[in-house]
Amino acid sequence: MLAVRMFLVIFLIAPLIVVCTNLFALMRGRALELSGGRTRGVCVEHFWPAGGYVGVGVRYSPTVDSEFLVRSSKYQTAPLEVGDEVEVYYDKRRPGRALISFEAERRIGYDTLITSVMGVLVVGAVLGLVATG
Repeated sequence: MLAVRMFLVIFLIAPLIVVCTNLFALMRGRALELSGGRTRGVCVEHFWPAGGYVGVGVRYSPTVDSEFLVRSSKYQTAPLEVGDEVEVYYDKRRPGRALISFEAERRIGYDTLITSVMGVLVVGAVLGLVATG
């Protein structure tokens, strides 16, 4: 019985960490989308993280005298070609914090899905702990 309860505690803690992380990302993306600054950026690079995936780097200038680079998540195929323009959402107080517009929009659906799935696991773990206690 102790092994079952330990397993349920792990199934409670792990999804809670994922839920909290995804809720933070969801809120950050939503805040940048709603109240952040917007500017045009240009894809300046492709990068290849492990596993055969590709990401893009987008250079943007929120002000005349500043320039930043935001990197995308990894994809199976490059979402942009070098030279393509795309909208970038950035934090007005900290312009170096930014999201590429299509990632902010896609992330909301992804984070909502992951949070929902992990929420179900948390509820199941709590019910299991109550039933075995």
